[in-house]
Amino acid sequence: MGRIDENKGCPELFRFFKNYASRVSRSLQLIMIGRSILDIPSHPRIRHLGFVPDRDKFDALAAAHALVMPSQFESLSMVALEAWAMSRPVLANGRCDVLQGQCIRSNAGLYYTNYEEFAETLHALETNRPLHAGLSHNGRTFFKRHYAWPVIERKYLDVLERLTGGEAKPMERLPGWFGRRRRNVAPTREIVDALRTGPALKSGRPRSGRRG
Repeated sequence: MGRIDENKGCPELFRFFKNYASRVSRSLQLIMIGRSILDIPSHPRIRHLGFVPDRDKFDALAAAHALVMPSQFESLSMVALEAWAMSRPVLANGRCDVLQGQCIRSNAGLYYTNYEEFAETLHALETNRPLHAGLSHNGRTFFKRHYAWPVIERKYLDVLERLTGGEAKPMERLPGWFGRRRRNVAPTREIVDALRTGPALKSGRPRSGRRG
C-alpha cells in the first residue's frame, strides 16, 4: 500500500513472494495498492489494484491476512499503523530499525532480514491461528493506546497547556552580527606553527643499546 518502487523494497518482495508461492503456499496472494513506478511481475498471484478510494483501501486491508512492509528506509510507517488499526498483523523488513522497533514495542508484528526468515514468519502468520489472533489483538490495542484521535488530541492539548500555563521565561539574547563574527580562537596557521616538530620520543631517559 503506497508507492511501489525500488526504494520501498518491492523488487525483493516480488522475489521473495514468488519463491514462497512456488515452495510453501498454494493460496496466498500478494495484493499491491498504489502508484507503481517499476514493472510488476506477471504472476497469477500478484495483483496490482492501482489507486483506490480510501474506503476500498481499508476494506482491502481489513480483508487481508497480513500487511507486508518491505521498505528498509522508513521513519514512522503510517501503513503499519493503519494495519494495526484494522487489527491486522504486520510483517516488516527487519533491516529497518524503525519498523523492527515498532513491531517489538507493539508486539503486533514479525520481521525478516532474508528470504528464509521471510518464509518462516509469513508461514507462521498463515498457519498459526493463535499467533495471528494474538498479534492482531495487540496491534489494535497498540493503535488505540497511542494513535487513536482522542489520544493525539490530548497530547496536543497538553503541549498547549504547558506553553500557556506558567510564567514565560525570557529567551537568551542572541549575539549580533559582529558578535557572531568575533575572533575568539587563534587562526589555524598560528595553532599549527606552535606545535612541536621532530621525532616523537617517550618521556624519561633514552634507552641505551644492548649490553654485551
